[in-house]
Amino acid sequence: MTKTMNKILINLPESIESKNIILQMPKAGFGKKIHEVIIDGYDDYIKWLNWPDEIPTAEDVEIDCRKHHAEFITRENIRYIIIEKNSQKVVGRCAFPGFQANWLIPQFGISYFIGKRYRKRRYATKAVSEMAKIAFSILGAKKIEIFCDKENIPSTKVPQKLGFKLEYTTRGSWPKQDNTLAHLQCYSLFSKML
Repeated sequence: MTKTMNKILINLPESIESKNIILQMPKAGFGKKIHEVIIDGYDDYIKWLNWPDEIPTAEDVEIDCRKHHAEFITRENIRYIIIEKNSQKVVGRCAFPGFQANWLIPQFGISYFIGKRYRKRRYATKAVSEMAKIAFSILGAKKIEIFCDKENIPSTKVPQKLGFKLEYTTRGSWPKQDNTLAHLQCYSLFSKML
């Protein structure tokens, strides 16, 4: 991507298929399925991702899903729903969060979560691998980052398995439930063109 190109004109795939998963752009009708994944392990999302204490309703998630569709089109937030290919079950979500994007470089963060019952099946690793391919090949990224709470060992293994390197650790990104400050580790991967 050149610096003068409007991000809305970038052609992103609405659906990406790999061997075991499908990444699907959010759209109307997925809210209930995403809600089921969100409530499966919500305590972990509060603990590790600083999500609000109150669990959203299925209607809230459907509204968000429709908003995410619009944001996908405008490239304000690029999210994908993670679907297990054989069963067609929604197992999680991944994204290039808008607040972590710097389109001038370009540089992007990758976020992800997997429902509790679907963990330890490498869905997060596979999804992040596909997101990294999109970042470098379509968005022209020079750098991508993943932030993980250093105590969330399963999450830190995802970037490590994919060749991301620990760049730095920062303290104080948000207060944890016990009122201590979170220690976030930043894992980075740079374009081979650098």
